[in-house]
Amino acid sequence: MGEVSAMQAFGNELIPRERFTSTEFVALEYERLWPRVWQVACRLEEIPSPGDFVEYTIGDHSAFVTRTGTGTCDVRAYHNTCIHRGTRLASGCGSFRGEIRCPFHGWRWDLDGTNTYVQDPHEFPAATPDELRLRDVQVGEYGGFVFVNFDADAPPLRAYLEDIPDWFDPYRPERMVFTSMKTTIVEANWKVVVDAFNEGYHIPAVHPEILKWKDDAALEYTPLHTHTRYGGGGWPMPSPRLGIPPEEVDEQEILLAKVDDLVDNLPGYIGPSEAEVLRAQARELPDGMSAGEYYLNRRRNGAVARGLDWSHLSDEQVLGGDDLLVFPNFIGPVVAGAFFGYRVRPNGMDPDTCIFDLWTMEEQAEGAEPRPLPEREVYPDWRTHEWGLIVEQDFRNFDGIQKGLRVPGGPGLRWNRRQESCVRRFHEVLDRYLFGAPT
Repeated sequence: MGEVSAMQAFGNELIPRERFTSTEFVALEYERLWPRVWQVACRLEEIPSPGDFVEYTIGDHSAFVTRTGTGTCDVRAYHNTCIHRGTRLASGCGSFRGEIRCPFHGWRWDLDGTNTYVQDPHEFPAATPDELRLRDVQVGEYGGFVFVNFDADAPPLRAYLEDIPDWFDPYRPERMVFTSMKTTIVEANWKVVVDAFNEGYHIPAVHPEILKWKDDAALEYTPLHTHTRYGGGGWPMPSPRLGIPPEEVDEQEILLAKVDDLVDNLPGYIGPSEAEVLRAQARELPDGMSAGEYYLNRRRNGAVARGLDWSHLSDEQVLGGDDLLVFPNFIGPVVAGAFFGYRVRPNGMDPDTCIFDLWTMEEQAEGAEPRPLPEREVYPDWRTHEWGLIVEQDFRNFDGIQKGLRVPGGPGLRWNRRQESCVRRFHEVLDRYLFGAPT
């Protein structure tokens, strides 16, 4: 324990890199973090009908979420193990077709976990109905996301989320639907990925193309108590790092660069219903209008045409949005009309890789007909798929970070005070769970 506790981040100016490379640290996270935190397991739209289910795994923990009725709140989650001989009851996603059945000996349960059939029940004369029930996992819903928590004594989901709804609610996540669902393996520790998406300090080096329209210096960082948010700087204008005098700023170039980057290089950041229309309409900038004014007008007018009400959203929320981390592993930018979310999990006991889910969503008009789910795409090697320039730049960067962290004799890591303040908060909260660090 002493060797592991030396990997604490809280109170240190130099952060031990073994936090990202040690199997002992992975084991500690499985013991003290993952069984105690709320985690996104699926979306309600993945289980539209009674009996539909989705399996969620984190290390050895496995649960399945299922719809028990037609109401929004008719959702249960169970430990994914038979109470007879331990067989896994659900795999991947699908439908139970009215009852949960063990494939080993045929025991059955209804959707609320009550046992309905035991083969040769006289062989189990002492078993009570309560003992034969499936074991519940805490489940909660927010914004169309279904969360699970393996700790039966954990606080309710809404208490855990703290300030997140204040930032997320204006974008109406409950009205968003999937436009893509992709999973791959990334060659980095899961915390490397969370850290990278929790700051904009890496933009000039990793995504220099964005500097043509992104003022990275204007980003605001808001470490919350448990979660984090950063955003701002949405108005399209060049980064001051480029040193372009104001009189030489080319508004037409800014407009084309922003639209092309968001549509082509970051597919899904702007919902597909809007993306192609936006690109087609944004080729010529009217005289006397800035790129920001034109882009803002096109987005707001397009939303009205699609039956969306953005009147409550600020210009900043339409132009730039917010990047949110729901601790510990659900992170990504949300902007008017769309969400570009990452769910990151450790890959078994391997500290050098992680499971990476990329979910893109777009807002539907209230009362719109449900859409069929997009195909679930799985790429064991991320290089076999086109993710868009910006995401692929991040993937290559992760690989370099993890390899660098493995170099013997490297010094402790440093965080700057403002632009990496959300990264620091993430590690401070992680230490609360692992070491009981101050709150």
